[in-house]
Parts: sequence; structure tokens; C-alpha cells
Amino acid sequence: MQLVDVTLRDGGFTCDFDWPLEFAQEYYNLVSNLGVDCMELGYWKQTSKSKNRFFNLNMETIKQITGEQGKKNVCVMIDYHYCSKNLNDYPTSNQNEIKMIRMTARKDMINDAFDFALKLKQHTGLKIAFNIFNTTNYTDIELDTVLNKVLQSDFDIIGFADTHGHLDLNKDITRYENQFKKIKNSNKQTCFHLHNHTGKAYINYTKCAESPYIDICDTSIGGLGKGAGNLKLEEVLDNGKALILNEFINKHYDSLFKKITPPYYMVTGRYGITDNYATQAMKLKTPMSLFTKFCSTIDGLHRDNFNEKLLKDYLV
Repeated sequence: MQLVDVTLRDGGFTCDFDWPLEFAQEYYNLVSNLGVDCMELGYWKQTSKSKNRFFNLNMETIKQITGEQGKKNVCVMIDYHYCSKNLNDYPTSNQNEIKMIRMTARKDMINDAFDFALKLKQHTGLKIAFNIFNTTNYTDIELDTVLNKVLQSDFDIIGFADTHGHLDLNKDITRYENQFKKIKNSNKQTCFHLHNHTGKAYINYTKCAESPYIDICDTSIGGLGKGAGNLKLEEVLDNGKALILNEFINKHYDSLFKKITPPYYMVTGRYGITDNYATQAMKLKTPMSLFTKFCSTIDGLHRDNFNEKLLKDYLV
């Protein structure tokens, strides 16, 4: 199983993407030495959610982090909803640090995202990974339709994301293996991004590791990530590497890794809806019982696309 570590990107939601540069440099050198295949250092040139540099990466920051070691083991993420649509804003293969751009897209933007990713692949010459997120809220027909379209591309990797932490591969592994078989048969690699809102990330990882159809899983140190976080890198390394990483976690524990996941995220995970509703509920000090009832009412695209009016109207 290959690993893409997303600590600086997905974990950036825990610090407004404002990692200390010295920490990022230490992280990069350590995780590189641990043999992790690729590190996702942040979002590329996006500013809508944060003005800080790990949401708005550029080549200068990448080189500062890597020390221009030329290992070409870095990837960056773009969210089609927020990213620049100017191809000239993106890195090309004429550099020695970034090897891949990963794109994710909402269900209602898949077609436009697909078309842009095709242009991005041709323009940059870099590997392109196309991530279909919120997959637990796709019907089988919807997932078939999207995948059949994406399989027509020359993308290098097609991945699924358990964005809301609702996935249970003990029950659903056959559903996803059927889709991953199609991807493998088209000579592309496969990837799963596993969230941990319901405590199933590691169990789901073991099912991925057992499968002949899943090539890559995403991790983060300490499980740091949006909402309840991700599959923990330290849980999938061998003992020697995990203990080395544990020293790094302990060193930065009080300043960066000390995080208790609020129980509101478990509710959104159980209902398979975006954890932005949990974050909003905590800010509004919504009683847990009322929030649970509210979550049961969310349907349609509002399950994936946060609408801040819904909870406010529900509480009136």
C-alpha cells in the first residue's frame, strides 16, 4: 500500500493553514526519510477560505519547505469550486519538487471539473489525480455515471474520499472494489481518502490493504484533518518508523497535535453529512439532542454542500 500524507493540507483546517515554516520543513524531512511515497503540502493558490500560505501555496513556499532537494515527492490539492481557472497559475513538470496535482470536485461540478483537469494534465505535464469526494452520498447509478466519464481521461489516479467519515468497508467493500476494478482495468491507480468521524478509519484501511484493487491511502500525523480527522499515519507504519514519528508528535504535541474531537462530528459522520454543520452547531451552542434531530432532516445536495441557513432556521 502506497501512502500520501496530507498532514499539512487536511491538517491545515486545525490551524487555519498557518503552519510554522520550521515545523513544515522538519515534517517534510522526517516523513520523506520514513519512506512515505508522497506528501501533500497544501492547497495551490486558493484564497477563499484562508489567506495563509498553506491554503495559498506557490513555488517559492514549496522550495522553502523542501530545501530544493529535488526528491519530487510532493503533491498539491485544488478544489475545483475554489481554485484558479487560469492554467498559467499552475506548476509544470519543469521543476523538481512537485510530481502531482490532486483535484477534488463537488457532485454538481463534476463535469466542469473533469474538463478543467484534462486541460491541466496537458498544460502542466504533471500527474493528475481526480478525487471523487462525498462518495457515500452517491447512489450506485451516480457513481457509475461519474466513473464512466472519468475513465475516458488520461488521469493517473482516480480516488474516492470518505469526506463525512460515514464509510464502513466491512459492509461496503464489494461496492467499491467493483468500481476500483474498472479503474485498474483502465491502467490507472486507485486511492482512498479515509476520514475518522465514526472511528472506522483504521478498520477501513485494513480492508483497503487486503484488497488487490486499492493502491494508495491517505494519512495524516495524529489523524489531523477537517472535522474528526483522518487515518493516522503512525497507525499504518511499522514499529520502528512509528516510534520515530512518535518522538516528533511528542515534541510538537502541546503546540500542534493536542486535539480532542468534539462529539458533534460523530453525529454528522453517522448521518453522512458535511461536518460544517457540526462546527456551526458548536458555535451556536446547539443542544446535542436538538442537533441530532436536525441532522436527520438534511437531504439532497445539502448533505454535501453546507447551507448555514438550515440550522439557523431549524432553531427558530
